Amino acid sequence: MFSGRKTADKLREEIRSADSAVGETMSALAADKIEAARRALSHAPKTHFADMGWKVGLAGAMIELKAGKRKQGLQKLITVCSRLDDTSLSRDDKNYLRLYALYRGSEASKDGRAPVELRELVEDFRFDHTLVTPLLRKDFPLKVLDDAEVAPPPPPPPPPVHSNSH
Repeated sequence: MFSGRKTADKLREEIRSADSAVGETMSALAADKIEAARRALSHAPKTHFADMGWKVGLAGAMIELKAGKRKQGLQKLITVCSRLDDTSLSRDDKNYLRLYALYRGSEASKDGRAPVELRELVEDFRFDHTLVTPLLRKDFPLKVLDDAEVAPPPPPPPPPVHSNSH
């Protein structure tokens, strides 16, 4: 009678754990720490593709690309993107992830063009950036941000001019 609830609780915990591992993985990749990213992703439990497997697969593809394994990384990107319709993600989230994969695929290719299979998945679609889940934008940013240079603070206002006419 209670096994259904225990199974649901276990699934929620696995999804939360996998999501956390992907977050750590992407943070490590942003800092160019490939081995730390591999270790973090290895802690992700195996989940169904539709639950969280797509996110783990996408992070795995990014590790391969960052490690210089272009062919394997691109193939993983294509596989994940071609199966996104199996998930319950919103249309905007799916299209955002496909565009993310296209950008990363373009960066990883020798000629600056993503593989045809990726380009076909992203042709002729639009999405509303404001409707994309903020966590997706955090873990999988479209633009690779270098260490943003902090603008110097604005100069202090000039001291007030006092007139000493008495």
